[in-house]
Amino acid sequence: MRRLHPTPRGVGLALVGLVSSGLGLLAGYPGLVALGVAAVGLVAAATVSLLAPAPLDVTHRLLETSTPRRSRAVAHVGLRNASRWMPLVVAGVERIGGRDVALAPRRLAPGESGEVEVSVPTERRGLVMVGPFVLERRAPADLVRSRDLLGRSSTLQVTPRVLTVDGPPLGRRRGHVGGYGLVERGGTDLVGLREYVPGDDLRRVHWAGSARSGVPMVRDDADPAEPHLTVLLDDRAAAYPTGPHDDGFEEAVDVAASLVRACADAGVPVRCVTVSGSVDLDVPAGLPGGDGPSSAAGRSLDVLTFVGTTGSGASPGAAVSLPAGGPTAIDVLAVVTGQGAAVAPLLLAGRGAATTVVLVVDPAPERVLGAADAATVVRGPRAEDLLRGWDLVAAR
Repeated sequence: MRRLHPTPRGVGLALVGLVSSGLGLLAGYPGLVALGVAAVGLVAAATVSLLAPAPLDVTHRLLETSTPRRSRAVAHVGLRNASRWMPLVVAGVERIGGRDVALAPRRLAPGESGEVEVSVPTERRGLVMVGPFVLERRAPADLVRSRDLLGRSSTLQVTPRVLTVDGPPLGRRRGHVGGYGLVERGGTDLVGLREYVPGDDLRRVHWAGSARSGVPMVRDDADPAEPHLTVLLDDRAAAYPTGPHDDGFEEAVDVAASLVRACADAGVPVRCVTVSGSVDLDVPAGLPGGDGPSSAAGRSLDVLTFVGTTGSGASPGAAVSLPAGGPTAIDVLAVVTGQGAAVAPLLLAGRGAATTVVLVVDPAPERVLGAADAATVVRGPRAEDLLRGWDLVAAR
């Protein structure tokens, strides 16, 4: 795609030429007419010189198609002079995330190739479009300029950060086979079957599964002391600052994603929901590091990549309740919100929970750790600060 536009110098020269030609015809001065025609002809010649496509091949290359927020990401722009005899001075901009990033002019000899690295911003989650490359060309005397779009675009997915965090505090509401009854000690949850290997306890043989598969199968059980964690992410826009450089909600999503991933890695079941109900994710229990929880956590990360704030729904001071469809008894509830939300109404979502922790993204907290009713309140400007407070709660 090529766009031609005359420069102010070219527009001025064309106007002078037209005026000169008109006055020359009216006054009967052939020399003035010739001067005007020559001026217009120069502008026309400059335009024609840019009509031919530039002999430049452009390719875009991303080392990774997905990267966590705030990580370093670069796009490699490959440039090749396809001409066999004409040197080429390449100047232009690379379009990244809707913004133009200027590249320093580069001279390419005939047939020469080069590569330029361009930083890709990763401050916000979502998809970042990289490319196309906009080649800027100038006609002689800078009378006309053109902008050619070259090369295909590439897409970089910026996901939430997954930070190191401990698992949830010890819970008491783990029930049998997906149930949620109160279990103080003993009892197990069946999370999977595997083939019997010598040395396995025969009391763990699952006879129904063995009959179906034709080979002895033993059960994998989860520890009943491991809680069901529910993460409630406050996605109301009013709960977070509205300034152009505020990223409170980005930090909140990082906290939620980190908690989900930590539970999946530990084999602990976790549910992640938003206040608006736009997101409701379940990661089942399983063996620590198992494929099932890891795959579910990966899908959750993809969903959290695109979650955004909503201006509709309850105000920051209104009571909040969990969306229907989850466990009837909550073991551990983690509420992630911003400093614009009132804490007391959020606690209503955790009625009956064995443990409730409210994590507040606050740029300037007066207190880092506090309490509200039976809940622990952790405040901090960054996800790292909130998760450090969570680790202190989990260690109790």
